[in-house]
Amino acid sequence: MNRIAQLTCIVALSFCNFVFAADLSVADIEQKITAKQAEYNNYNKNLESEIGAASKLEKDLEAVRQNVTLADADRQSALIEMNLQYEKMVDNPELDISSTKANYAKAVRTHKAIKDSITAKYNEWQTKLQDVERMQVSKHSLLNTIEGLKEQLNGARIDRLYKEFNRQEAVVVSHNIACDKDETISKCTERGKSLAKQKASKRFLDSLYDGLSESIQASARRESSDVFVQVVRSEVAESNFSGQGNFNVKMNLQLQGNLKRAEGCALLGLDRRYCVGNDSKVAPVLAEKPKVSSPDGSVMYELTVRSNVFDDEVFIDGVSYGSTKLQIMVPAGEHDVEVVKRGYEPNRQRITIKEPTTLKLDLQRTKYAFSKGEKIQDILAGDIPGPELVVVPAGSFRMGDITGTGLDNERPVKTRDLKQSFGMSETEITVKAFEQFVKATSYVTDAEKDKGCASYSEGQAVWESNRNWRSPGFAQSDKSPVVCVSLGDAQAFVSWMSKASNQAYKLPSEAQWEYAARGGKETDFWWGEGVGTDNANCGWCGSQWSNVGTSPVASFERNHFGLYDTVGNVWEWTTSSSDINSGTVRGGAWNFAPRLARVSTRMELEPSFRANYIGFRVVREQ
Repeated sequence: MNRIAQLTCIVALSFCNFVFAADLSVADIEQKITAKQAEYNNYNKNLESEIGAASKLEKDLEAVRQNVTLADADRQSALIEMNLQYEKMVDNPELDISSTKANYAKAVRTHKAIKDSITAKYNEWQTKLQDVERMQVSKHSLLNTIEGLKEQLNGARIDRLYKEFNRQEAVVVSHNIACDKDETISKCTERGKSLAKQKASKRFLDSLYDGLSESIQASARRESSDVFVQVVRSEVAESNFSGQGNFNVKMNLQLQGNLKRAEGCALLGLDRRYCVGNDSKVAPVLAEKPKVSSPDGSVMYELTVRSNVFDDEVFIDGVSYGSTKLQIMVPAGEHDVEVVKRGYEPNRQRITIKEPTTLKLDLQRTKYAFSKGEKIQDILAGDIPGPELVVVPAGSFRMGDITGTGLDNERPVKTRDLKQSFGMSETEITVKAFEQFVKATSYVTDAEKDKGCASYSEGQAVWESNRNWRSPGFAQSDKSPVVCVSLGDAQAFVSWMSKASNQAYKLPSEAQWEYAARGGKETDFWWGEGVGTDNANCGWCGSQWSNVGTSPVASFERNHFGLYDTVGNVWEWTTSSSDINSGTVRGGAWNFAPRLARVSTRMELEPSFRANYIGFRVVREQ
């Protein structure tokens, strides 16, 4: 087995291990990540070696091509000399020209040998380039496997935290208090038992935090957490009064830690998407929670607020209490409750609290409206409407791995200045738009010409000859982003757009793409640092399309420049400012991990590569 085949097997095995990681412990998954990272580092070194070998072959080929020029000159010179000798033989038939003929024959053989060498060297170079292309794709597939394991790891960390925190324990506590002079025996007794319960609960909560596998991380966020201890059962084992008016009590208690899913993510500093779902793994609590009196004597009831969306914000009497599902103690009486989220109409209700209450406030999407002049749409030849464009204003920004969580090819961070505004298609180019181009030009894509389109299967890019933009391996609608297109296919589309509209269309440069995708932000995603849940269609991002296929364009919110799907759905072809024929895809895809959907992530590919997770969008210059 050659080295390329061995490396391909490594990627395939990586995916298999990832598939079986779901039921493993935190330690097991961490061990697998370490092993896969070592494989990735070794794979990356081999790739660099293969790239160097391809570069050397190219230089060797150029050197041989220079030699053939010299050999051809020698052959021509030998031919001229032999012809002169033949002319001399007309006057002198006895003239011996055998050495001249031998020199010419040698020159011809040398010339042919060098030309044969050029052919062999060229074929060797092309084979090496194909090896490099396969390895580049496999490298990112292996990286995606590692990121998938990290997703599994975070889920396992939360499961472990639940098991460690949501447990019951029998506790025995003794407490001694001095009764006040004007306090009745009954009140002193109740106060002593209450303080004993508080003492036991505090000690138990401390022991829960101290006993966590990630105690340092959780304890650092303890003050901002809403976790609590439930007193499941309590009984007095012993009690007595001393002669000095002191009350002594010994109690047996059954205590239980209570940690909700959202609190688990908060304690470990993880994105909320790892904690979305029910709390079936949390130990059961009492069916009815008692009302609690505040210090001023008012009665407090538990209010639970829910909505139909994630990452919303709840306001009670004008004060923000975080996102749903929210559980909070509020005084009895009237309260204003409002749930808001960007891109949705707010829902506000006035309610009267006189018992534990659950309130469901569903939100409806709003339509994003642009001011005059912010949208462009050209009418193409044949009265075909072109893609809707959003004007991206001129400006400067920092490009690259600003947050320090990226890959080597995202560094160093550089300040880029875009002096001219430009129009960018608000969505990725759709199947319908690409079909209009094909009908108008009879264009045949690279996938339809040769070996089809790649898909991500068992940890690597696998070519399927029957796959192309019409049939990528999953259902597509007119509103789905077109996939299985190479860089050449995308450039052919923008060339047609330019002719059909008499405007200057092109693929976005990397700088234009990242500037537009950031939307004026310096976080990993235009809405913040974490990918969240159901904000985009990427692997393990919580949408109905994640790890299944593409979503219809504009299925999620626009960014602050008005662009859809700059995170996930499909990788998008961009060009380098120095070489328009070089290809880099940006933005992540439906089957790639969230870390690879960050705004600065770059994946360098051969221009001829196409896959069912790669599409593009267009730019129109002023």
